Amino acid sequence: MVPAQPNPLAYVIPVLVILPLLYFRLRRMMKPAPLKLNRMWIRPVILFMAGILVLVTSPPRAQDWFWFVPAAVLGAALGWQWGRTMAIHVDPENGALMTRGSQAALVIMVLLLAVRAGLRAGAQMESAALHLDAAMITDLFIVFGAALFGLRGLEMFLRARRVLAESPQSPSLPKA
Repeated sequence: MVPAQPNPLAYVIPVLVILPLLYFRLRRMMKPAPLKLNRMWIRPVILFMAGILVLVTSPPRAQDWFWFVPAAVLGAALGWQWGRTMAIHVDPENGALMTRGSQAALVIMVLLLAVRAGLRAGAQMESAALHLDAAMITDLFIVFGAALFGLRGLEMFLRARRVLAESPQSPSLPKA
């Protein structure tokens, strides 16, 4: 029996959908946008709670816990680095905090999408041979994403407070 050949459209159509979305997202990311310091804690808390909820509602087997540590550490390291690449400044006209994505942030986003697509394709092709558990892989990505976006937000929050405190035209610093 000859194995079924993958349909090339299965690879082309997602690329044709993702590229325009990525282009508009990256274009918007390069424009300065207001940064609400008093709301920045909300997203990291929600993401950390989602990661914890995933692990509590369907706990992995004892031998699988090991894999969650590297996923969380890698997500946290990349998230912190991504947060560091985001430009944060105080608008001289109105004293508002502003943020703008950088070229490095764009590179990190594109690399994450490429790695995700590669891992997804590899897992689909080799899942039976490698005895991969789809639920565990999904949980690992959730933990990775929670750490990535949570630490990115935390780094940006801490730096934004410093930038605002050092700014001569800044209003009173909101309480954390």
